[in-house]
Parts: sequence; structure tokens; C-alpha cells
Amino acid sequence: MPLYFAYGSNMDLEQLADRCPSAKFQHVAVARGYRLAFTRFSQKRQCGVADLILDMGSEVWGAVFKIGAPDVTKLDRSEGAHLTPPAYRRVPLEVSRAADGESVHAFTYEVVAKAAEHVKPNTVYLGLMVGGAVRWGLPQQYIEKLKKVEVC
Repeated sequence: MPLYFAYGSNMDLEQLADRCPSAKFQHVAVARGYRLAFTRFSQKRQCGVADLILDMGSEVWGAVFKIGAPDVTKLDRSEGAHLTPPAYRRVPLEVSRAADGESVHAFTYEVVAKAAEHVKPNTVYLGLMVGGAVRWGLPQQYIEKLKKVEVC
């Protein structure tokens, strides 16, 4: 089963379980060489949504889940990867497992048409991210950083 690195609202277990019933939490991980950004306005959510941006001095923390192949297709739809043009695209990503630093091959999603400026998330969306970060035990310093994201 494929491994999925969730770093945005899909860290929320209820949301992810609704989208991917087969999802099973594996471990916390970090994507080094990326930073978290909000580069897309979601019509559905009416706010900015999360993205990964290449940035060699940064890192993004998240949760890795094992997901059944049929649910990966469902997740693609939830992320708008099927749209023309797509909202997000599925990409391979190497992350490091928090417990031991071991390299893990996973997939995640990145925004296709990135806004040049920060697109503010709303408190509900950011709350899904912060709640997931707390639930899965991401580093406290990273959780505090999430809590400081400017919202609309």
C-alpha cells in the first residue's frame, strides 16, 4: 500500500478517514528542503490552502499514512488532481521518519498554479492542521509556528 505524507488539513483524522477509509497512521515525518506556504484560494473552503514550496533551509512536518490504492484515487479527487487545470498534483516525496531519521518514500500533493502572495487560510482550515499536528505529536515548536499563520 502506498505511503502518503499529510502536511495540511488531511492531518485531521476525521477528514482523512472520510476521504480514505483505508488510511492507517504510520509515523510522524519531516520533509527537509521545503517550507509550508498557502498559495491557493480554495473556492470550496473560501480560504487559502496549504502547499509545499522548495526551500533548502526549511522543513515541513506531517503525518505518514498507509492508504489502499482505491483510496489514493479518491484522495486525488478530493485534492482536485482530476480537474482541468488541476488544483493539486500528486508528487513523490522523500521524508525522514521522526523516530529514527530513516528515509521513507511517500507521495504528497502540491499546488499547481501557485499564487505569488500568501493566501490566508481561515481559522477552521488552520484548526484542522493544528489539531492534526497535536494529535500526531508533531514537534511543539512546529505546532507553535502553525498557530502563528496569519488567517482571514
